[in-house]
Amino acid sequence: MKKLNFNSTLNHKQSDYKTREVIVEKVITLYGNHFSELRDHPLRDDTYIAENRDLMYIDSNDTAHCLLMVDSDNGDGILVESEGSNYARKSQFIPNARALIESNELTVSERKLHRELKEIADKIAEFAHCGENSFVFEELLEKSDLDFKSLLRDSVVKMLQEREDIQMAESHSIDVDFQPDIIVEAKPTQELTLYCPLHIVREYDESEYEFDEEVIDKQEIIPSKYAVDCADEINNFIQDYSEPEEEHRGLMVYFDDNPAVSEKVFSAIPSVKEINGELMGVFECQITEELTSDELRDLREYLSGQASDGWGESVEQRPIKTADYGEIYVSFWNDSDDWSLQTSEEMGLEQSEDLSEEPEMTM
Repeated sequence: MKKLNFNSTLNHKQSDYKTREVIVEKVITLYGNHFSELRDHPLRDDTYIAENRDLMYIDSNDTAHCLLMVDSDNGDGILVESEGSNYARKSQFIPNARALIESNELTVSERKLHRELKEIADKIAEFAHCGENSFVFEELLEKSDLDFKSLLRDSVVKMLQEREDIQMAESHSIDVDFQPDIIVEAKPTQELTLYCPLHIVREYDESEYEFDEEVIDKQEIIPSKYAVDCADEINNFIQDYSEPEEEHRGLMVYFDDNPAVSEKVFSAIPSVKEINGELMGVFECQITEELTSDELRDLREYLSGQASDGWGESVEQRPIKTADYGEIYVSFWNDSDDWSLQTSEEMGLEQSEDLSEEPEMTM
């Protein structure tokens, strides 16, 4: 057995350990130095605790309903019951909390699979001590009483049933002819759109400014209200520039920070649209249910990062051919104080609430 290595606390001459049942109502992953601030100063007001304080209480059975704050870097956690306050009135440091979460997420089939694999490893070790050193894995599987394919299928179905974006998932016997193994129905989605200003430029025509080197070295800014007629050309470029894996989910295919956001927000497709006479950048998101303030903040921060550094930085470095302005460069981000990523409500626009009809998926 390999040695364990983790962070923890040690109490001096602790007389006893009185435990109580704890229910984690919500897991919140903290990024940057937010976790260390909470760890080092638990009695300070915390934004996440304040926004979720209604989830924390002691019920009539003396069960504690808590938040579990997890460090995104090392996986340590802090269990919090704020007693209605904005800070951690009751708390407990949980070493390697992420492993505890992942263990809790294991399905019955996955646990059976793990036990069976361990038995196979034990058997190989036994034979190795008896002088045998070559093994055919398929032969070892054939000696097992478990149906590994069914275990894997049932594990996948259980994971689907626990997702925020799946309405129904069922597993069927693989021994029945002409019957699908898995039946899945996704939750219907509604649209959430985020808007940002665009920064559009083009190179000066050298023939017009042949003797003015200062002008030639600069770029001409095209006001958004004049670029409205270029919308189709810009959107065609964005579509052609997208990667094959972005076909269904757009930029959400790269999102891996918050599982709840990843499951609630199915897609985020960038494009440009005319809004009140000006061309603006938009991220059209399909969501399965309303996002909490924390989740909306995480989504907004992710798309802001994509606009400034990831996807957006690559787009703005490539010329887009237009009929009116020749080759232009379009940026979804700029470093001015006027830049922001706003919802339809914040923009004063009507947001569609219609749910889309999602077809049943069969695997």
